Amino acid sequence: MRIGTIHILFILFFLIIGYNILYAENDAGARAAFTRGGWAGARYIAMGKAAEVVVDDVYAIYWNPAGLRELINKETITSDEIKNKARTGRINSITEEDLTSFTEEDYTRFFMQIGVSSAVLDVNREAGFAGVAFNLLNGVMGVGYYGIQSGDIESRDEGGNYIKDLDYMASVGYLSYGWGIGVASVGISVKGLNERIGNVNYWGLGADIGTQIELVPLVKMGFVVQDIGTWLKPVKNYENIDNKYDFALPTFKLSASITNRASDIIASFSGIKKLEQDDFEVNFGVQYTIFKYTTLYLGLNDSLFSSGISLKIFDVDLSYAFTFDKINFGYNNILSLTLVI
Repeated sequence: MRIGTIHILFILFFLIIGYNILYAENDAGARAAFTRGGWAGARYIAMGKAAEVVVDDVYAIYWNPAGLRELINKETITSDEIKNKARTGRINSITEEDLTSFTEEDYTRFFMQIGVSSAVLDVNREAGFAGVAFNLLNGVMGVGYYGIQSGDIESRDEGGNYIKDLDYMASVGYLSYGWGIGVASVGISVKGLNERIGNVNYWGLGADIGTQIELVPLVKMGFVVQDIGTWLKPVKNYENIDNKYDFALPTFKLSASITNRASDIIASFSGIKKLEQDDFEVNFGVQYTIFKYTTLYLGLNDSLFSSGISLKIFDVDLSYAFTFDKINFGYNNILSLTLVI
């Protein structure tokens, strides 16, 4: 493990300790919780949302911005990377195109990946994500949008009496960048938030930071701090609504993965701590590439089953995921598409 990687691990450790102290007496509650729904990218939902360490495409904008840098390795390859594949036994993953196109010019050529994801959720909810990622300087830039909406939410007074049904809509705009430091990838996302509950609108800002580290060949670790300094505030003065800044509590995500030598099986695990909750969330997922263009997924999202499939057609990846909903164990269906230009 290189010195740079050790420094990164120490920084992440002190981030955890510092935020636990900083927010120990904060009563801001679970504001901006809509940013953590996780309905982005069918592959990662099918893997039980154990995504932080394995995400390596445009959906890294949402899950872990450090994963954006992996797009460079996916879309282009160098002679050193071919040697690394051979050294770690991944001979089957070296293609004829790899052997004939690993010049420095090919490594730095421009690429762009576009991703779109749509989720039809139980209890009258829908969510969607759209993003684009492209190489810039020595890393990868990402721009994305995540939105979720729900209708017929019951509004009640302090005594629990029903008032009326409300519509809910929330969205997040992302500007992300991922780059490499030794054997580690690091990423940061700056985001703008909007939330509408009935006729009341809120706006806010926040940030996410993450890393992915190759500990040894075929074993990786990922870490994300989500909603750093995130806050929401009413866009104007509303009757009976406090016009103040409400800060969200951050979420910590630690993830690890292991890959077999043929690179056709990946198992990932993640532990998630939302500071406004007492319990930890534990997720697990498996990815199995049965053919060159077909991949199956299974997962457990905090004990709820999920599954899915991806098909690669030329430069397009089409993925589907099915999972049970946490609210009332109904059915969720997610479809996503990624395209390389």
